[in-house]
Amino acid sequence: MRKFLLLVVVLGAASARAATPPLFPGATESKWKVTKGTAAAGSVTLLTSASGVRAEWRADAKAPVTIFLGGQGKVWVRETGGDAELSAHKGGIEMSIVPALVFTDAKATYKKDEKGVVEVQTGGYTLTRTSLSTSKADASNFAIRPKKSASSRLASMGGLLGSSQSNVSATAGGRGAGTKGLKLADGGDYAAVEAVENRDAKWTNLQDVLAKFQKEGKIGKERENQ
Repeated sequence: MRKFLLLVVVLGAASARAATPPLFPGATESKWKVTKGTAAAGSVTLLTSASGVRAEWRADAKAPVTIFLGGQGKVWVRETGGDAELSAHKGGIEMSIVPALVFTDAKATYKKDEKGVVEVQTGGYTLTRTSLSTSKADASNFAIRPKKSASSRLASMGGLLGSSQSNVSATAGGRGAGTKGLKLADGGDYAAVEAVENRDAKWTNLQDVLAKFQKEGKIGKERENQ
């Protein structure tokens, strides 16, 4: 019974997070300074809209921006090649700070003023709102495009090695002839040979397909050009 109650609490917390609305309703843009004690630790620009939530983290003025997205009940991080779930991304302190702005977090403390959340305390850091205005950000800024796995990239190539066909004999090629369509009266399965030839004709651009696959996966010769 105790384990059952614990599971209910965990599932309830997960469901609550998935259903949590953004910190601000409507289309807004807010800026936040992040501090730890009296020391500056970074800044966040938070965008909300009917399409989703977007948080842009910067450790300092010269540091690159890390983009967090909220949607599908999850927090995502934009990476090269697509968006990764928060748990799959390797980052710094922002990983435990910014999600509290994307979705309200039970572990964080929120303070509000008449316009909404004005301060968030989480993980030993304080996020303080410095401005709040209406946003005209396009919906494309909030679009989530999950990163494809290696297996899905292979599948997107349309079957690099061709589909398995039970009606094509595995030894047909060994009995075949060098000229397409040639049939000899020796009892060979030339219908199977023709099927193989027709299948292989679809892959005359094999080198281009391989090059594209290597480039997307950053492997082989294409890796050297990255």
